[in-house]
Amino acid sequence: MSKKVYLTFDIETIVSKLSYNPTYHASVFLGGMIIANELKKRNLKGTFYISLSPKCKEISFPEYIDSVKLLVHSLKSFDNIRIEPHIHAYKLPVSFETLKDEFSKYNKNQQKELLAWSKNFFEEEGISVNNFRPGGYNVNDSYYEALSESGFKTSSILHKDNDVVNIDLLTGSTQEYPPYQTEQGITEYPVTSVKVKSVKPGVTEIINLSPDFLTIESTKEYIEKLTYININFHSFSMFNNRLARENHKNQLGNNIKFLFFEKWINKILRSTEVETINHNTLFAKEFIKWVDFIAEKDYNTYFIGE
Repeated sequence: MSKKVYLTFDIETIVSKLSYNPTYHASVFLGGMIIANELKKRNLKGTFYISLSPKCKEISFPEYIDSVKLLVHSLKSFDNIRIEPHIHAYKLPVSFETLKDEFSKYNKNQQKELLAWSKNFFEEEGISVNNFRPGGYNVNDSYYEALSESGFKTSSILHKDNDVVNIDLLTGSTQEYPPYQTEQGITEYPVTSVKVKSVKPGVTEIINLSPDFLTIESTKEYIEKLTYININFHSFSMFNNRLARENHKNQLGNNIKFLFFEKWINKILRSTEVETINHNTLFAKEFIKWVDFIAEKDYNTYFIGE
């Protein structure tokens, strides 16, 4: 069986704890465009899961959506990019209050309304969608039924289950877990999962295979063994520095610089409505190493659903 590589990208702002930096021009529009161009230069395909929520109070929804529309129209010239919805539900304009970010916090009818709103949004921009990824990968018991009844065909989440770990960096073992059909007729394209000894003291956890967390040097031998690979990256990692996790090189130096300098400078500048761009993030440099590796290996890349 030939190897199938899926490159997936969550296009969104970063609002997580210490790394909080919701700068949507840099993280959503510019980050997305640069990723698309880097893939195009290497003849690689990518599936872009575009968040339709700013994910935080300090960004106005109309301003954020204008930026998303600009990104969508700009990406139309890239035949190597497929656009799909990514719902972080906070602030979305539907008939019920959306005060919770996680898609899984809503019941089936509410999920269907959120999905219908996302479909309609992209259709108005000339994009037909039938694939979905929930924010944070979190799902509930009505997830696949809501997708099916809303006209979606495929999904891509991460299984945080010890029984289905694809790459175990503790034991050096691999396990195949290719796309599969759910009971609701939705085909699931799971993100490749990795078990690691976390940088958090005494913690072992399951994370997604990503330049956000891991170096290509530490994972390429496992990538070469598997026939199905779904690698995920975030657009905000291109131009926003943040805390580095797991096995990135220069991790300590990066984190000291971020925590004691960049984080506070960025916070002050955001208060004056100035967005910063870091052209030399640890994660962007690692992303380039990953796509170079995939291109040099001449692996075939596919859109989710192919």
